[in-house]
Amino acid sequence: MLWNDITVIDNALTRPWTLHKKAVRNKDARPVWETEVCEEGNAIVKVGEQSYWLSADGFLMPTKKDQAAPDLRYFKSPPK
Repeated sequence: MLWNDITVIDNALTRPWTLHKKAVRNKDARPVWETEVCEEGNAIVKVGEQSYWLSADGFLMPTKKDQAAPDLRYFKSPPK
C-alpha cells in the first residue's frame, strides 16, 4: 500500500487543502500502481465508465478506435 499526502497552500484558498490518496497493488500480478490525476486544463471527460476528449469547440471526441458515442441519458435535454 502506498499513501500520498498532498497539501496545497494558496492565497486563493481560505486555508491549506490536504488530500490523502491511497494506492494498492494486486499481490497476484506484476506491481502496477494506479492513481488518478486531476490537473488544470485537463481535456479528458469521463461519462459513465468511458473517457472522452473535450475538443476546443466543446465537443466530446472518442479516445479510442470504434468507441461508442456517450450515453445521452447523462445529459440534460435543451429547453424547447
